Amino acid sequence: MVLLIRTSIRHSGCCRLTASLLARGAQTLVLLAFACLLGGCLAASSRGTTQVPAAAQPAASGFQDLLDRLGVPYRVPPYGKAILVNVPAFELVAFSDGEPALRSRVIVGTPWHPTPLIETYTSSVRFRPTWRPTPAMVRSGEYKDRIWPPGLKNPLGLAAVRLEPGLLVYLHDTNRRDLFQRDDRALSHGCIRVQRWDELIAWLLDKDVEEVHRLANGRETFDVVTPAVPVLIGYFTIFPDAQGEAARFPDIYGLGTTSHGARRAPENVAAAPAGCLAEPPSG
Repeated sequence: MVLLIRTSIRHSGCCRLTASLLARGAQTLVLLAFACLLGGCLAASSRGTTQVPAAAQPAASGFQDLLDRLGVPYRVPPYGKAILVNVPAFELVAFSDGEPALRSRVIVGTPWHPTPLIETYTSSVRFRPTWRPTPAMVRSGEYKDRIWPPGLKNPLGLAAVRLEPGLLVYLHDTNRRDLFQRDDRALSHGCIRVQRWDELIAWLLDKDVEEVHRLANGRETFDVVTPAVPVLIGYFTIFPDAQGEAARFPDIYGLGTTSHGARRAPENVAAAPAGCLAEPPSG
């Protein structure tokens, strides 16, 4: 018994027994041997453990570096998709993994019907929407109170990207595509008309543009659920253009600042400015 314990202790490399310890009896030796063996196992386990470094922070994109140099307080999500509507620039930028994937002219709300500056997200695409004017539009005499059928003459055009449920501000096509040629495009009742609406929807749904055209020119009105892609409707009077140069834009809403942080849409999103609809489009 004593010989076996001596051998185990020696092989563990933990300690050496002296003659005085041997004289204390087998029980002491057993306890000491167990402690030394346990210590050896723990030490070996510690030597074999690889320290895993904390996850590295994603590197900022080249476009984010450009925004930072210009002092634009917008953080582009480094991964996945995101949409920015810059109201004073009359522009929508779609991002994929931190870099612009699509830039499009847009039409935004007039100073007396401003587009709300909010953070929201996409929820669905309505192909071939119907449309009904808001009560304010009817009172102004601009439109009659009726439901407009789907088609090219519909004010929402052939498709509309709906944001979070209940928010009646859309990213949509239009029946007045000629207005995109104007420099001053603060012309709507709050909704956002997108010149490259078909490319935006193809990017959002991971479809070919040809498929988007087929659905938009079909006979049925229907919804397609989208991923919850974050959307910022922001206000930056200094922003990089498509060539990466600093462009300056007029303060169309008279906010007196070069940038204006958007707020989250209210819990009751219907309390936000109604935008371009009296009610969600129906089939």
